[in-house]
Amino acid sequence: MPIAFAIVWYLGQFDDVRKALASPRNVAILTLTSGLIVFNWGFYVWSIMVGRTLESSLGYFINPLLNVVMGYLFLGERFTRPQLVALALAAVAVLIQTIALGAFPWLGLMLAATFCLYGFLRKTIPVGPTQGFLIETGILALPMLATQYWLFTQGMARFGSSTTDSLMLIGCGVMTATALILFAASIRRIRYSTAGLLQYISPSLVFLTAVFVFGEHLDVWKLASFIIIWVALAIFSISALRDERSRRRSEEPEPEPV
Repeated sequence: MPIAFAIVWYLGQFDDVRKALASPRNVAILTLTSGLIVFNWGFYVWSIMVGRTLESSLGYFINPLLNVVMGYLFLGERFTRPQLVALALAAVAVLIQTIALGAFPWLGLMLAATFCLYGFLRKTIPVGPTQGFLIETGILALPMLATQYWLFTQGMARFGSSTTDSLMLIGCGVMTATALILFAASIRRIRYSTAGLLQYISPSLVFLTAVFVFGEHLDVWKLASFIIIWVALAIFSISALRDERSRRRSEEPEPEPV
């Protein structure tokens, strides 16, 4: 919250924050997005701690394709044939994961769905990225302080237990703030489906971390499902880039006759 406060102060945006807080609709939506991001990132961190990083990375691979569906349903963006193929392949990958795990991959799909909804709401609400982030952290401050106090009383708190842990957690806060502010800023400037195209950089890094750093087991079925997801994203990426080039050409003014 100090980071968000400092950025808003530096940019002179407190009047925008006041206007946003004057709208009950904006406050309600930002309360929902606050809950979504805590739910999403909380389960994400938990998945890493319990050795389920690969499963969580599957969710963030699926997330870009869910963005395409949301853009189609609510933002008037239309599917192309390659995008339909990509969505079908993603469904096949989820089916393979379900069969391989012997259970529905609820963690990955839950992470994909909640972050997709978060991005959609932040794209459609008329509140700037830094202003919205300050309000979100303000809404979360009291519940999180209460949670921290409870952890202290139970002897489970890590913040304040040692200088190293405290500094690392503060550093995570800086990275979290930076990621969310830049995400909210970019999501308002580009097509929602294009945002999804860029987002799969992160789960690719998470996948590599899970296999080569955390040493999680990668069986042939998991590998097959991820390969199918990568193929789907490659198809989707090529289609999105072509669409973007076509759109830019159509928007270019025609040269005036000599």
